[in-house]
Amino acid sequence: MKYKAIFCDFDGTIYREDHTISQVNKDAIKKYVNAGGKFVVSTGRLFSAIYPKLLELGLDGGDVIVYQGAGVFDVESKRQIFGQYFDKLQAITALKFIEGLGDGYVPLVYINDTCHCQSSNVYVDEFVRICNVGYKVTGVPLSDYVAKSEDMPVKVLVLTDSANCDSLVRDGGEKFPDLAFMRSHAFVIEIITKGINKGLAVRWLCDKYGIDTEQCIALGDSENDIAMIETAGLGVAMRNAMPKVKQAADYITDSNDNDGVAKVIYKFCMDGDIDE
Repeated sequence: MKYKAIFCDFDGTIYREDHTISQVNKDAIKKYVNAGGKFVVSTGRLFSAIYPKLLELGLDGGDVIVYQGAGVFDVESKRQIFGQYFDKLQAITALKFIEGLGDGYVPLVYINDTCHCQSSNVYVDEFVRICNVGYKVTGVPLSDYVAKSEDMPVKVLVLTDSANCDSLVRDGGEKFPDLAFMRSHAFVIEIITKGINKGLAVRWLCDKYGIDTEQCIALGDSENDIAMIETAGLGVAMRNAMPKVKQAADYITDSNDNDGVAKVIYKFCMDGDIDE
């Protein structure tokens, strides 16, 4: 098998716009794994949020990349086997910056596999509905909460109108050169320490598996997938991917609503059993 591992984003890649997973994708993933391939979901989600979806995909063993590459979990044991953390002072400074932008920008922070917010609102409710995860309301600004917490954050997110996202990526990147501001959804910006990304986690897992990154495929749709796509031997963008993702990719497959993941598996790993 030329490609011994596939690293695949979830939302917007496997997950369809109606928030379901097609049977075609499930069957293709099963065939690939049964043939000896390693299929690893790589997501920005919490482990608790992606775990039920892994079971739905039949991936009750192996590994999963979470927190935008800041964590890797062993699925069967539910144990974190790799982790990197957001510099606490940088997280506090970034949160204060977001909090100063006004009510149109809603920060979240991930700590101990839990999503934290200062208070609930329509942005938070929509985000947790899509991700199917609960959250903890702190009742105080997140910058204060993180400062007093003994635990380390892994990621900061900002929920805002789509029109604000591009300017936040630009302005945040200029103000915080050590942080990466990346768009992962029409209304979601993810902030993480530069150098921590899905590509780093892919390289870590390739070392664990004893394979070369050239023997891997990576698929994604959002800007936070670019590092992973550039790391793999074959980087694939979905038809519905953001423009920068398509520019970084070696190949563009069909959309998440039209079984683009399955089509890559069959085309490059399973002798083209379905038409591209």
